[in-house]
Amino acid sequence: MSVYTRLTKEELEQLLNHYDIGNFVGIEGINEGITNSNYYLTTSHNKYILTIFEEPNLNLNYAIELMDILSKNGIKCPIPIKAKNESCVHNIKDKPLSIFTLLPGKTITNEMPTLEMCRQVGSTIAKIHTHSEKFSKHDPGLRNGDWFHETAKKIRTVLSDEEQILISKEIENQIYCTNQKLPKGIIHSDLFRDNALFIDEDLTGVIDFYYACNGYYLYDLAIIVNDWCLNKDMTINIEKQDELVKSYNKDRKIEAIEKEMWSKVLRHAALRFWLSRLHDKFFPTDGEITHQHDPNKFKLILMDRIKTTYKLKI
Repeated sequence: MSVYTRLTKEELEQLLNHYDIGNFVGIEGINEGITNSNYYLTTSHNKYILTIFEEPNLNLNYAIELMDILSKNGIKCPIPIKAKNESCVHNIKDKPLSIFTLLPGKTITNEMPTLEMCRQVGSTIAKIHTHSEKFSKHDPGLRNGDWFHETAKKIRTVLSDEEQILISKEIENQIYCTNQKLPKGIIHSDLFRDNALFIDEDLTGVIDFYYACNGYYLYDLAIIVNDWCLNKDMTINIEKQDELVKSYNKDRKIEAIEKEMWSKVLRHAALRFWLSRLHDKFFPTDGEITHQHDPNKFKLILMDRIKTTYKLKI
């Protein structure tokens, strides 16, 4: 969560006139992540999260309605604050803005997750998958098949011939994975360590549902394992993977075809974040507080997933 758009005190006071959450007291930019402008907003009533959405193509109604449904089903996630006119989205400086409840806890972006943390994340993502089954909206997401092709084409001029060949082959794997009859539904699609909050080892919430979409469940699980279950050399920590997946399997049973596809899906998930980080490196968005993740990390992850056949033990 970086800061690309700044608001003045006067703009914030005018904004809060549309809500019943007290008067403006203070605001602080959140120095984490890369997509939207995020702030801690303090009012005379409480402390909140204020988000200005910088990505123009986000399906905000989809994400906000999903969070509302999940929170009503016991999933710990931010609850959107409704304005006096009942809207959850307000426009400011020609950009959409929302205010959310602030969950307790902190991210573990720079920490190694414990086995217990992995278990809780596995259980929570399974509950997200099962409790959103009746969510009627459909969205293929911003990182769909077209995005892989378009991004690869856009960045090819800054890549070596070897990298271009590698990406072309892995897009073939991505197409293969998405064309299989894998169980599908609503997926978070971005549940990295910076999108989960903890107090000690207790998971207090999952945030950032703006890349949530309709996809296949195993892809969501692979995205998580590729971040939460790493050894220092970017190989998968099998003990953490097994505990996370066993915890997931208690709430949503993993099917035989998913076990068969696991290794290929890990590659699909790794390619997605290598491409997105390459794009952010060579085509960055201007901002006052921004973070760029090293794309080489996910290249190393992808190379390992290609050469190593990982299996699910459940």
